Amino acid sequence: MTEQEYIEQRLDEQMNFFAQKSRNSKTNYIRTKVLIIILSASLPLATKYSEVPSFPAIISFIGVLIAILSGLDALFNYHESWVNYRKVREVLKREKYLYLTKSGPYLENATFQQFVTNIEAIMSTENTEWFNLNNHQQQNAHQVNPDAKEEVNK
Repeated sequence: MTEQEYIEQRLDEQMNFFAQKSRNSKTNYIRTKVLIIILSASLPLATKYSEVPSFPAIISFIGVLIAILSGLDALFNYHESWVNYRKVREVLKREKYLYLTKSGPYLENATFQQFVTNIEAIMSTENTEWFNLNNHQQQNAHQVNPDAKEEVNK
């Protein structure tokens, strides 16, 4: 694989992947938080009209929506994912520009092999961190519901 092929097919593709994942996580985080804020702020107003027959059900429904949105936010870690994906993309971008300008660690030894090794190490670290985070979430889910592990293994 040539230098240009590697940069275009591997590095740029991964940078685009992390940029897209970052955007999606940011959008989900902001949407979830805005909905939680709006719904939470509407509760005091809704309780003012609690004598209207249908409003207790509406108040309960708002509470359920707040709980669901908060649970989804905690489950998918939108904010943490957004920041992490953005961080990895910026680290890859920095490494790319250091290599292309023969700066930093590439000042005297600007070998393509060293560049590939550094890029692959960054991506490998991200993959390991992602796996550990998701594995930790699964373990926490099993602590909350010990039967979940048995159901998954069936």
